[in-house]
Amino acid sequence: MIRSLSREIALFFTISIILATLIDLIFYLFSGLQDFSQVLLWGFLRMYTPTVAVLVVGGPSIIKRYFHFSKKAILIYFLSPLIVYLTIFIYVAISMITGLFSISQLEAMSKNMSIDTYTFIALTFLNSYINGITINALYAIGEEIGWRGFLLDRLESTGMGLLKATIIIGIIWGIWHSPAIILLGYNYPENRVIGVLIFTLFTTSCTPVYIISRKISSSILPTASLHGSVNAIWGLTLLITNIPRELGGLGVIAITSWIMTSIIVYIALKYRM
Repeated sequence: MIRSLSREIALFFTISIILATLIDLIFYLFSGLQDFSQVLLWGFLRMYTPTVAVLVVGGPSIIKRYFHFSKKAILIYFLSPLIVYLTIFIYVAISMITGLFSISQLEAMSKNMSIDTYTFIALTFLNSYINGITINALYAIGEEIGWRGFLLDRLESTGMGLLKATIIIGIIWGIWHSPAIILLGYNYPENRVIGVLIFTLFTTSCTPVYIISRKISSSILPTASLHGSVNAIWGLTLLITNIPRELGGLGVIAITSWIMTSIIVYIALKYRM
């Protein structure tokens, strides 16, 4: 049984990364990601490659089991973005303690928009929440069907615990991004090769909260709003630390922040149980 599951997981990953690489290669050959409309199209096509892989490996009927529309699942769907904001709060705290925090870039941006800096920040959070639970969640579902749907179910069916599942899903999730990082400079335009390693550590560090969100809701819906909210707001971290992204918003501080959040959420869940 385990050997059969391993073959399914390997096939799922192979199809996912081949399709994602083909999409990245097409955009790379045709001038990359030059404008917002191209980014939207690229993101949508790419984020649904894990879904296509699940359809090939498991068939259409398997996807239904990942969607659970209970009151609990819906409630957690709307609450999951708060986990992202908790992580940003931890990120800010670490940045302040280390003397790396700065809002100078936000002040400049708000000045150009003729609004108060803190009003700008508040509107950014509000806008990110709305985007996180709407359009971004719709995009993120394409990945979540694969990572926290098919892959998590297959790993748990072997009796695998949270830590091992986190490592495997985090690594696969990170490596799946590698063609985009290397070909298109996604997230790490200046340091593409090392960016693959850093982003894999990043995806692994935040994977536990996704798994916990799925497990307590019995649905991938909350993981989609969580994922969508990360994509909507996490770029803010790049603006509040005056250090390279490989150390700040998409590096060491970010990874540390997500590890701390994962520990907090895990302890909170254990205490609740």
